[in-house]
Order: sequence, then C-alpha cells, then structure tokens
Amino acid sequence: MQLIKRILGINNISKMAIITFFANLYFYNHVGTLYLQTRGLSLLQVSSIWSIIMAASLLSEVPTGIIADKIGRKWSVVIALAIQALGEFLYLFSSNYQAFVLIAILAGVGYAFSSGASEALVYDSLPEENRESLMKKASGHIGGLYQMAFFVAPILGGLIVSQLILSKFMLAIFLTGISVTVAFLISLTLAEPHKNYHHPEQSPLQIFKGGLKLLLTHKRLQWIVAISVLTASFSGSLLSLYQPYFVQQGIKSSFWIGASLSGASLIAFMLLRYAHKIEEIIGGGWALLLVSLLPGIGYVLLSVTKAPLIIPLFIMTFALTDIKNPLISSYQNANIESHNRATVLSLISMVSKFYVAIMGLVFGRIADYSISLALLSIGVMIVAFSLILKTHKYAYSGIKTS
Repeated sequence: MQLIKRILGINNISKMAIITFFANLYFYNHVGTLYLQTRGLSLLQVSSIWSIIMAASLLSEVPTGIIADKIGRKWSVVIALAIQALGEFLYLFSSNYQAFVLIAILAGVGYAFSSGASEALVYDSLPEENRESLMKKASGHIGGLYQMAFFVAPILGGLIVSQLILSKFMLAIFLTGISVTVAFLISLTLAEPHKNYHHPEQSPLQIFKGGLKLLLTHKRLQWIVAISVLTASFSGSLLSLYQPYFVQQGIKSSFWIGASLSGASLIAFMLLRYAHKIEEIIGGGWALLLVSLLPGIGYVLLSVTKAPLIIPLFIMTFALTDIKNPLISSYQNANIESHNRATVLSLISMVSKFYVAIMGLVFGRIADYSISLALLSIGVMIVAFSLILKTHKYAYSGIKTS
C-alpha cells in the first residue's frame, strides 16, 4: 500500500521515467532471434518481423491519430502499453510465423498510439515558465532510465536464460510481460494535462507528397536525405544476427551473449554523450565521415573474425551504430529552413524506415545462406555510401533548403 501511495504521489515526469524503464526491460532481447529459430522461423522471417512492425506503424498513424485527438495523451499511452503487454503474452504462446506476424501488426499499432503522445504528455505536464529547459532535463531523466533498462535487461536475461532451451526462453518472455504490465498499471495513474491535445502526426501520404515536392526542387535536400538514409547502420539487423552468429562461433552461453549486448549498450550511452567532442577535435565534416565509416568497418571485421575476438568486436560495432545520430541531427537542423523542417524530417524518418525495412529483408535472406556474408554486405555498403556521398563535405556547405 505504501508503494502505491508513493507512485500516486509523484508527478507525471517521474511516472513516465519509471514506465519507460519497465516497458523496456526486455529480458529476452539478447536471445530473441534464437527463440524465434526454435519456433521454426528462418532468419529472413525473423528480419521480416521488424519490417512488418514499421509498416503497421506507418499505416496506423492516421487512424490512431484521430482516436488520440479524442481520448488525449494519457489514454493514448495507456492503450499503447496495453497493446504491448498483450503482445508479450501472445508472444509467449505463439508457435508459428503467422502468429508472430499478427503480434508484429499489434506492436506497430501500439507504436502509432504512443507516437508523439508520450512526449506531448511530458512537455505539457511541465510548468510553462522555462519549459524548454525543463523539457531537456525531463528527456534526460527519462532517456537515462531507458538506457538503464537496456543495460540491465541483457545481464538479468543472461542469468534467467541459463540454457538456450525453450523453457528458459519462455520464462524470460513471461517476466518481460510482467514488467510491461507493471508499466501499464503505472500508466493508469498518469494525470491528463489540462492543455488541449492534437496528435501531431500527418498521414504518410501527405508527408511523402510534401517532401517529394521539396526533394524535386532542392539538390541540397536530396543530399541530406541520401546521407541520412543510405548511411544507416542497421543496428536492428546486427541485434538479430549477432545471436545466431555467436552460437555458430561456439559461444553458446546466454550470459556472454547478454553481457556483450549490455556492455555495448553502456559504451553506446557514453559515446552518445560525448559525440560532440569528436567534432571539436577533428572538425565537423571529418567527424561525420569517421562516425559513418566506423560501424561499416566494424561489420567487415566482425564478418571475418572468429571467437573469442568476436565478443569485443561486436561490442565495439554495436556501440558505434548510433554515434552519428547527434551529429547528423545537428546538421539536418542547421541546413533545413524552419518552415520546411517538420515535413523534411518526417520524410527522412519515413524513407529511412522504409529503406531499413527493405534492406533488413535482403540481409535476412543472405543470412539464411551465410551470416558472415550478411555482416560483410552491411559493412561494405555502409563504407561505400559514406565515401560515394562525400559525407565529410556535409557539414561545411552553407546552402540551405528553402
């Protein structure tokens, strides 16, 4: 009872931080691919799951946005978490590809419900005075607990899944479902901010049409979109492929598979905090080229390395997959005029998701033949596009889209 009273007594920001922690405490994340393989799925089918989630999310934006306008921020978050919790328990009892596709569609709808609503709830729960500064602190608080969940879950998961067998996988999934249910129950105690809410998402077709008009008339924008999309580092593919790759290489300890992911997540967190230092040391353009190339080089080395060296190489590669995001985000905002920014950034996000989804299927198909070849293909493609697009010149141009 004391715990319930304490939860009821804290503000929305702290509640959202706690919700974020429990909603992302995935004890089976480090063995998710191995679990799906025990259910008979190929690596192509495993890769297709994330593609289906993204497609369902895009297609659900408009209808869920209309519903969100009616029910508000709190209930959008509640519904998203209810769908997520339901999905985890369905995941526990699913045993064929068709069932996992249904769960992926549900997950996509859940993502669409939470899209924009979570951030809006946090922002509108803050005092109006000095809100921008307070939002940065709130985002840091919530983001910190997200990173903590991603760090803690694989370590605990490695202990829970003490053997790579179905019963242990199912125990980890069950405990994940319990964790998400806790997040759902806490979300019921959120307070709806008084400010009227309007779901910010446009229809994907509107974004595409508006963005395409700009793309056809601005060469600089074409370059921005190309670099943002084509230098994608495919962290989702790496997360899926490293698990069977470790097992293939003789690393069959769930603890080491989980600890590797946990270590990579911790280093990634530190690198993201200090990514701007790279820019200060070697300059903006060369910094962007370096952080674009490094994940690609990591993939190439990972594809030709044997155990036990693949453990530190995986940690390095995974830790580097998102390091360019703060730099490229900064350059995007500096080179896109404010009146075009929302449309352009939405277009980049949509095109990037589509590209990653399609290429994820390609890499999944290659991985069914050879995981090493799939990793090599990803690495070569990242390096090639980083060099072909002359990424190092990206930060220096003063031309803006208008």
